[in-house]
Amino acid sequence: MDSLTLALWHQQDVVDGEGAQYGPEEIEASEDDPTAELWERSWWSGTCSLIERTGAAVVTSDRSWYTERELAEDPLNRELLHLVDELIVGHPVGPFRSLRIIAPRTSGRPFAERELVLMRLLHPHLQPLLVAAASERAVAAPVLTPRQLEILRLVRFGMPNRLVARALGISEGTVRKHLENAYERLGVHNRAEAVAIALDQDDVIARNVGLATT
Repeated sequence: MDSLTLALWHQQDVVDGEGAQYGPEEIEASEDDPTAELWERSWWSGTCSLIERTGAAVVTSDRSWYTERELAEDPLNRELLHLVDELIVGHPVGPFRSLRIIAPRTSGRPFAERELVLMRLLHPHLQPLLVAAASERAVAAPVLTPRQLEILRLVRFGMPNRLVARALGISEGTVRKHLENAYERLGVHNRAEAVAIALDQDDVIARNVGLATT
């Protein structure tokens, strides 16, 4: 998952024993989706973004953080999800990138502490399975390092090198060098071309960025 844009690049669902797989072409969000703003607002204030906010692996549930009333009154849950509880298991794979398992419950009891303990024990063994599942539909694409992609995200917002350097706590020369290397990897010659290729095709590059190193 790309949590900066809330875009999914791979998804597998199992509902009532029936499985399905989706790639970015099937799960791309519509720009005029009326629920998009609600999703984004709820995401960064809720349990779903714990992986990104802590930078660590997470095994938790909504009811570990919210009372029954608080969860019922949450705008996203009240209007769209209607959950009793939701189990979240995941780990970060790069800046604003994560692999996760989501297990929603729409009826019955919330997840018990025993179930959470079992998932914490299983979590180290699930990580390679998640990586393999997310790589199944991978296609050839230019590979950027997490730092190069992080810089291009800031460049997309019109930030000059000196402000990018300040935001990331690195030197302006380092920013320039990362951009030059990104241009070479992408086969482009300037910032605009790099942003267009790297971020417009972000759902493809996302599959590979976790395998690269800074």
